[in-house]
Amino acid sequence: METRHLLLAFVLLSHTLTTGMWWMGGTWMGLSSRAARYWLIASLGNGVGLCLILLPGSGPAELRILTACSLAALAAIWMRQGLQVFLKLPRTEARHLALSMALMGFNILVCVPLSWQAAGVAVSAGVVAVAMLLSVREVYHPLKREFNRGTAWAASLMFCVIALCAIVTGLSQLGPNWPWPWLDSPLETRQFVLSFVSVTLSILTSFVLGYIVVMRLVGRLEHLSLHDGLTGLLNRRAIEAMLARETQRLERFNQPFSILLIDIDHFKHVNDQLGHPAGDQVLMEVARRLQAEAREVDHVARYGGEEFCVLLPHTEHEGALQAAERLRESVCERPIAWGTVNVPVTISMGLVCADNPQETLQSLLRRADAALYQAKEGGRNMVVSAPTPNEAAAPH
Repeated sequence: METRHLLLAFVLLSHTLTTGMWWMGGTWMGLSSRAARYWLIASLGNGVGLCLILLPGSGPAELRILTACSLAALAAIWMRQGLQVFLKLPRTEARHLALSMALMGFNILVCVPLSWQAAGVAVSAGVVAVAMLLSVREVYHPLKREFNRGTAWAASLMFCVIALCAIVTGLSQLGPNWPWPWLDSPLETRQFVLSFVSVTLSILTSFVLGYIVVMRLVGRLEHLSLHDGLTGLLNRRAIEAMLARETQRLERFNQPFSILLIDIDHFKHVNDQLGHPAGDQVLMEVARRLQAEAREVDHVARYGGEEFCVLLPHTEHEGALQAAERLRESVCERPIAWGTVNVPVTISMGLVCADNPQETLQSLLRRADAALYQAKEGGRNMVVSAPTPNEAAAPH
């Protein structure tokens, strides 16, 4: 009895921790709350099932064992459902519900009255194995795309181990006359192995699932720290870091690049006449057009207010001028709709080409800003190239 009590305490402690982790993560912290709810139920179902096996006085043996097996199978189904929610995969709730009801009905209404314990255990183990193998097939590529190959392999390996344990358990019930070592072991030894393996797999699975939840949160925080919340473009901090790297590359390898500073013409009039929501719509649409027209190697950022910055790597003056005109035309070619109003929008640009390793980034940005000012003063809706420092210093 003492060994059983220790095992029961071990099961209760471990599953209370994992269940509590998903409850706090989903309820208090808001971490993937819908998926966490499914994983919480899965952990709770596994824990209750093990407790039923370890408490001989809680009912007839066959009823306890088959109920525990049903809960283990349902836990696998709920875990898969949580993964589908978390990764936004096609949902199979109707099939899961039908399978759950059929399994519970078979185990409780058929296997218990007919004393088909082995059949009930084998069918439940088969459901666990199928749910885990389907999860491997569904989640490997989404996890690899969102995180990395190692994370996808870790999750898939964990689900495969659970499926393998379930398959071995089911086969041992279908072939009881085969030389299965644990079938000849004392009851306490079998209970210990069952509890240890189940709890270990439950903890490791919760760790893997918790890891992907936290990594998604970290990824979103990193994205927010480098992107503008309204337009989705890179923010000023991110583009300045990229400009600094391009400047270092120019110093080391003499690779030129160009910078475009862009300003929306008469943007204040849009806010004053139509309101700030209309101004936000203009900003988002201009950002979308700039991003759509830029090359894959280019970097478009919201530099502040109605100002944007475009980094053109490996681009000299003529190529940068062509790119700038293409971006300007993409914005002004058609107005931006706001309700029943069509808002005509144009942009002005200052262009600077970085081809002198001795020039600092601050100097490049000052020249680009001066060129932008000239474009605004010269009538707007145009591109002005910044003169080189020597040309700017030459007497007129």
